[in-house]
Parts: sequence; structure tokens; C-alpha cells
Amino acid sequence: MSPLNILLAIMAFPSLGSVTLASPIIKAKVNITTEIDFRSPSIATASAPFPKRGLAFNNAAYIQHWTGTDSQGLEFIPMLWSDRADHIAVWFSNANNAIVRGSGHILSFNEPDNCTGQACMSPQHAVDTYRKYIIPFSGRAALGAPAVTNGPGGLDWLREFLRLCGGCQIDFVPIHWYDSASNVAYFTRYIEEAHNAAGRRQIWLTEFNGTGNIVQQAAFMRKVMPWLDAQPYIKRYAWYWCDPYFRGGTIVQIDGYPSALGNVYAYMPYWRRLWVAPRSRIRIEYFLVD
Repeated sequence: MSPLNILLAIMAFPSLGSVTLASPIIKAKVNITTEIDFRSPSIATASAPFPKRGLAFNNAAYIQHWTGTDSQGLEFIPMLWSDRADHIAVWFSNANNAIVRGSGHILSFNEPDNCTGQACMSPQHAVDTYRKYIIPFSGRAALGAPAVTNGPGGLDWLREFLRLCGGCQIDFVPIHWYDSASNVAYFTRYIEEAHNAAGRRQIWLTEFNGTGNIVQQAAFMRKVMPWLDAQPYIKRYAWYWCDPYFRGGTIVQIDGYPSALGNVYAYMPYWRRLWVAPRSRIRIEYFLVD
């Protein structure tokens, strides 16, 4: 098993327990049990698996790819990238194969609001293509709307698509976000606006990246990931991306090990909210991480 595959196994199957890594990042581990006197039922947090966190290359809990085929044993989610002839020609075969092998989701067009090397489709044309090539999988998989950018017209494009596709099965809405790592307020505001534009459907943040140096990007991750984990309507998110040659913030090294940024992304705790009764005894476990 390669180092990267070990990382994926930890994230996809956290119940497996401890796994020895060639280069551990956990320096010390302390368990503390304490009694907390709550005056009324309260909300606490507890560590849990990573059901939302994925990689925009080979995902941990799921696999997103910018084509119609896969080579992994996890759930593969096929995307119809655009209406280009080479994508359309193999779409039904690839999507059917993915569903037969256990895929429960379908992704549609990649950045149709972006005409610089992306899908570049008008809302009406996207609706026509969606009805012809995505709707046939209704009842067999959850269907995702086209993934728009956070560019000036992205959410307007999405609103128009949803208006024109009235009555279409659209189970979740993928979105992308790229901006400065210092712009955390804009990040959360944009996702909230996208949720409203999506008619309060589930949001998948299938690509996001905060530009900056590695220190700035790590700080950005530490700020936004707890927020993403805490929003019940955000079902999945994936940092862009896992190409070891990518100079904009890769989370994987050439040797397959997580990069310094990848360690932050992979090992930062996921928190879930739990009701805590008065006079509860809760176990607190924390890690000192390099």
C-alpha cells in the first residue's frame, strides 16, 4: 500500500484504528476525562470521521474526476464535463458502469459559466443537455446541477438554470471557489449565497483554493474547514488539488506522501455537534501535532 493509499484508508475507513505511517506527524497523545456541570442540555463537540472531506483527484470518501471512468475501488462519481462530442459519445456507457459498480451520484457540467477553457454553456443549452443526458439517471442516482464558479456571473447563471429546469430532479448543487487565502469572510458569504441561490439544496464544494504562500494557505484551511464541517447543508468539499506538480497549493508530494499542506488537510479534526446532558462526564482526546 503506497503512502497516499494509507492516507486514503485512514480517511475513508476511520474505524480501522491506528495505522503506522513511515513519517508520523503525531508527536504526543493525551486523554483527559473531566466532569462538566451544564446548567441545561448543551452542545459540545466530539471528534468524528471525515464524511465531507475529499481530494480533487482521488477522493477519500468518494472519487470525483473530470471524466467518465475510474480506476479505484471507492465510490466513483462520473461527470459529464460538457456537451462536447467526445464526452457525449461515452457518457451513457461510463455512467451506467459507474452506477452498476455502486456509484450513487452523477455530476453534470464543469463551470458552464466560464468560457475560458471550461464547459461554456448557456443556461438554456445546459438545461436541454441536462434533460437529455442527466435526467435519464433519475431514480438510479442523486443528480448534481452544473458546477458554477464564484466569478461575477456564476450564481446568476445557476439561478437561471434552476428557473429554466423547473421540475427537473436536482438533488445537490456543486460549486467552485477560488480567491485569496486571506478572504475568509468572502468564502463563507459566497457559500451562503450559493445555498440560497440553489434553493436551499445540498451544496458540494467540489473545488476550492485560497491563493497565497503555504503558511497563508494552511491558516486558511484551519479557519474554513471547521466552518464547512459545521454547516449541515454542505455535504462534501475538496481542496484543489492533488497534482504533486501543482504550484498553487498541492496536498500531495511526488513520492505520494501528504505535503505539509496535505497534513493540515488530512489530519485536522472533523467536529460534530452533540447534545450533552447536565452533569455529563465526557472524554476529551486531543493531539499535539507537528
